Amino acid sequence: MTTTMEHEWWSELDGEVLACLRSGPQSMHQLADRLNLSPAGATSLLLMLAAEGKIRVTAVELAEAPHVGRLATSSSV
Repeated sequence: MTTTMEHEWWSELDGEVLACLRSGPQSMHQLADRLNLSPAGATSLLLMLAAEGKIRVTAVELAEAPHVGRLATSSSV
């Protein structure tokens, strides 16, 4: 069970995410940077908001481990 303080903290964080997205679509990394979150933390938060129907996730990319001596690239699926 969440306390009132925890509920207020989550509501404030949700509001910050929604405010950022009102300026237009952003990548997860851009959003993490703007909110001072880790990429994993931002991903978890975005998935919770999507499950609640507050946002839509409209793009996904393949995660590949970078190779030593080569630049990492992302591939569209």
